[in-house]
Amino acid sequence: MTNNQWDDDKLESLLHSMPKIEDDRSKEQIFDRLKQDQRLKKSRRMNPKKWMPIIVASAALLLLGLIVPSMLNHNEGAIEDSSAPRAFKTGPEIESSTENETTEEAADVFGVSEAKESRAMNSAAFESHVVLADELHGAQAFQVGLVESANVVPITFLIPESVFHSDFPQGNPTAVELYNKYAAELPEAELGFDDYHPYKGKLYVENGILHHQIPDGHTYDMSEATVDFYENSMKGTFSQFDELQLVDEKGNPTSFENVGKSEPIKLKQPFPYYKYTMPSGKIYLAPYEPETTVDAVAEGLAEMKNVNGDIVESLIPQNVDYDVRMDGEEAVITFKERLDVTAFDQNALNQMIEGFMLTAKEYDKQVRLENVVQESFGNYDLTKVLPKPIGSNPTWFTQ
Repeated sequence: MTNNQWDDDKLESLLHSMPKIEDDRSKEQIFDRLKQDQRLKKSRRMNPKKWMPIIVASAALLLLGLIVPSMLNHNEGAIEDSSAPRAFKTGPEIESSTENETTEEAADVFGVSEAKESRAMNSAAFESHVVLADELHGAQAFQVGLVESANVVPITFLIPESVFHSDFPQGNPTAVELYNKYAAELPEAELGFDDYHPYKGKLYVENGILHHQIPDGHTYDMSEATVDFYENSMKGTFSQFDELQLVDEKGNPTSFENVGKSEPIKLKQPFPYYKYTMPSGKIYLAPYEPETTVDAVAEGLAEMKNVNGDIVESLIPQNVDYDVRMDGEEAVITFKERLDVTAFDQNALNQMIEGFMLTAKEYDKQVRLENVVQESFGNYDLTKVLPKPIGSNPTWFTQ
């Protein structure tokens, strides 16, 4: 063992040799002594260094309270942006602007985008008022002149082929056979028209002329007005015939008493097309007799800009004007100011174009448009002659 090392005996001997410390003071004396000690009278303020963690923690909480809501709003905006149209602007321009300016700018941009999308959608979804031959898929066309308040609107009923083939297994029925089969089942009242069909008496064809054998007691000649819409309904139903001959129950030519003539009634009498609005607000395109004579297709197309009375409205939008000329068998409409189809209500523009097509059909002609910005509108190629309709105002026929 070295000299620097101590054993347990030496340590114990050293401790025993130390003097004992004793304090004979009472507890009260000790307490009084402590109260007099100046060291114990110092302020109990905590060391400033000890406050720093608390201050830092409080500041952090306050900062989080300000940042978190902003972050949440930003995230919600980001979610909305991800589902919104691409017209919403992103990047420094919006990030550097105030919240209100950003909201207003985004709303303005969205409004423009929404209008463009709505216009594009309407151009593909507007209501058609014509029946074209290449659009008859699984249906047969059957046109009838329906009557509403003494006015006639030609409606083309689309008969499902399954029904058509069941009713006519031999096929190729005539217009009179179609009428005799379906006229009693027409949903006139459901469509808002008068209960006018079928005609009283018998219809048949002889020598290419339509005959109507009218019975005694009929009411077609009660007044000049009833005669007019009888004839107009016949024109709207049997436009493929040139003439209609009235005959009595013995088959002899006859006439209405108020007319007094037994000559055949001309069924091919072309009129321009106009807009006819039903009491329900439903819009149809219908031919209407103008104030002037329109024996030629150019005259009829030009007369569409004018309106005779207040029963129908012109299909030509305001501020649209045009000239009409013939190019062979085509009627060419040239707009005086270049026509931008996106600048108009799409339904109204479609009604004008299809009104041109139907008016030209009255004269067994087709129409072509010139000086148009766009090359197409809906399904129509505006660079070519427009198709000739086989009917107007299509409506599905249900039994």
